[in-house]
Amino acid sequence: MTTKLPFTEYTLGKKLAAGTGLSVDCMTCRRHAVIDVAEFVRRLGPDHGSMHWDLIQVLYCHECRTAGRDDRSLHFTNHAMTPDKRKGWTPCP
Repeated sequence: MTTKLPFTEYTLGKKLAAGTGLSVDCMTCRRHAVIDVAEFVRRLGPDHGSMHWDLIQVLYCHECRTAGRDDRSLHFTNHAMTPDKRKGWTPCP
């Protein structure tokens, strides 16, 4: 018997197909940015991981790097599927 992970959007391609979003916050300078998942899929490929340890290798805070501070102190937030992406499905009857 195999166990299915509760979080199945572990690649950028699966995240794009599900229609969910992703944002990043720098914990050093408090900057915030919303990530364009479609652009990431185009640049990194659909099989690239979307978990923290995968994204921290390719993202950094430009402001902190320019100032000479720690530029990899990032926090990622997964965003739920928006109502227009649900195709008529609602969680409550």
